[in-house]
Amino acid sequence: MNWWDAIDTRGHPGRALCYGRRLFATETRPTMQEPAVSSPLNAVLSAKSRWQASEIETFLGTSRLPLRVSSIDAEGFPHITSLWFLYRAGRFYCATQRQALVCQHLRHNPRVGLELAVNAPPYQGVSGTGTAQVLATGAAELLDTLIERYLEGRDRRLGQWLRSRVASEVVLEITPQRLTSWDFSRRMSAAPGV
Repeated sequence: MNWWDAIDTRGHPGRALCYGRRLFATETRPTMQEPAVSSPLNAVLSAKSRWQASEIETFLGTSRLPLRVSSIDAEGFPHITSLWFLYRAGRFYCATQRQALVCQHLRHNPRVGLELAVNAPPYQGVSGTGTAQVLATGAAELLDTLIERYLEGRDRRLGQWLRSRVASEVVLEITPQRLTSWDFSRRMSAAPGV
């Protein structure tokens, strides 16, 4: 059994997100016999968060921005890496090279900071802290999903180059310990010139 076989979009054990050869491609929906489950984000969401868990999950699911991940280097300084990501069942999944600095840092200290934010007004986003682990399995499937998600069929050469390095890819699984959000839409829409 692969690591992704035990989770679905709501954290239920035993139902895979792998349909055919497409990992994470389709979300499952509750049936009439299965009541909707509260979001895993509710347990880690700050009371000061501007958005509710469902709004954060929508933002994470629709955003095509890279996730900024801050790891701690050997001297105790933060190191920020921007990574393509997929959010599922309360966790973030990123693909990166096994020898990347972020992986080296995580071997010594699994604590991370993270942020996903738009780069133009009105500013809004999600940030938090968590722990990360490097997983040796599932990288090829995740990488294919991330390439499709972020490139959307464009830039075939980049997709081919990324796939050519798949033998040394790993999965970063980030489990949030605390998350919050901000949204300056109302404040900034009232400002002249925005």
